[in-house]
Amino acid sequence: MTGEKSEIHRRRPARAGRAAAVRPAEAEIEIDAIGGRGDGIGRLGGKLVFVPYAAPGDRLRIRLEGEREGGLLGRIVARLADGPGRTTPPCRHFADCGGCALQHLEPSAYRAWKQALLREALSRRGIEAPAASLVAVPPASRRRAVLAAEREGARIRLGFNAAASRRIVDLAVCPVLQPVLAGLLAPLRAALAEVLAPRERADLALTATDSGVDLWLQSRRDLSLAARQALIGLAERYDLARISLGPDAEPLILRRPPRILLGGAPVALPPGGFLQATVEGEAALTGAVLAALAGRGRVADLFAGCGTFSLPLAAQRHARVHAVEGDGPALAALAAAARGLDGRITTERRDLARAPLAAAEFDRFEAVVFDPPRVGAREQALEIGRSRLDLAVAISCNPSSFARDARILLDAGFRLESLLPVDQFLWSPHLELVASFRR
Repeated sequence: MTGEKSEIHRRRPARAGRAAAVRPAEAEIEIDAIGGRGDGIGRLGGKLVFVPYAAPGDRLRIRLEGEREGGLLGRIVARLADGPGRTTPPCRHFADCGGCALQHLEPSAYRAWKQALLREALSRRGIEAPAASLVAVPPASRRRAVLAAEREGARIRLGFNAAASRRIVDLAVCPVLQPVLAGLLAPLRAALAEVLAPRERADLALTATDSGVDLWLQSRRDLSLAARQALIGLAERYDLARISLGPDAEPLILRRPPRILLGGAPVALPPGGFLQATVEGEAALTGAVLAALAGRGRVADLFAGCGTFSLPLAAQRHARVHAVEGDGPALAALAAAARGLDGRITTERRDLARAPLAAAEFDRFEAVVFDPPRVGAREQALEIGRSRLDLAVAISCNPSSFARDARILLDAGFRLESLLPVDQFLWSPHLELVASFRR
């Protein structure tokens, strides 16, 4: 809705002579679209207004809460009329918990918006490429999460932070997490009552592995004997595989090694080790990578982690893979898992952000797969572009940095052959994807 048609409500009259400098405390606007962060977007007085938890077509009364890059920030005071794409959120914590941004969108509207994220990111770089249909994971499939905990008197708050806040939303349920993790919320809260000091905060990294739940309590102080016994009791009562403590992941109790299967090979996961967020998302990404690299015998796997792609390539495609990763524990886990693969995997520890593989180093490979962090791999993409490779497969969790790196490869003579978006961060603005480039 245009700013000229917006109805503005002031909380109190402006002081004489300063009316032009006072921004209205409340306003009525209509939401036109959903932005890249998942916020509704409307207009007021010619300026964009970003409103969390709004849907296209909503007519809202909002409170203006300051400026945000590109416009103003508004909060919903009242919904005056709902847009056609709005639905009832499945979680009672929605709009308070910052873990999800889009549970209020009807499924078809949500899927269309998520696919548009990728199109818009590519368009900004001048790339036109048809993407395959969005692969969406089901609810209750997230197998890893980092929760925040805090003690307030006798009460333990445990959950995700509220959006743009350090306030912890005390979760009773979570429709995103696997049931084995969601079912630990109450037992964890009880155990933490014996662990946390008054007003102490701590983070808890939880991972559901094939051999049980792995818990890493990232407390900043040495725990008492009673606190340690409370955590050991938690592990024994709820069959946790391992509990680690502190910034160095000191082992507290190891009932069995937390293991995952990658390409059929068992991997002993280090505490906090990177793992794709869902089993379903990992399967979609791995399937696309294997299909793109079919027939290639010598492959470089960059940002290899614990072997999400290296191990299936070596075990199922019998390729020879050189895995490069900067994280020592992750690379050690990959190397140990590769021992039964007849030397088909070699490993190299290397900070690829600071020291990417140079173009000439790719001469011994037939293809490359790279899965960088959210910031992407600009320098590495430049070297791939300068190399003599004719096949590159990129995995990304950020359409914007992917589009930048894709533009580099396209300018170097590659063509974007396939593109698969995977929604494994349900109800969030994040989008995973896998793409193959040939020249």
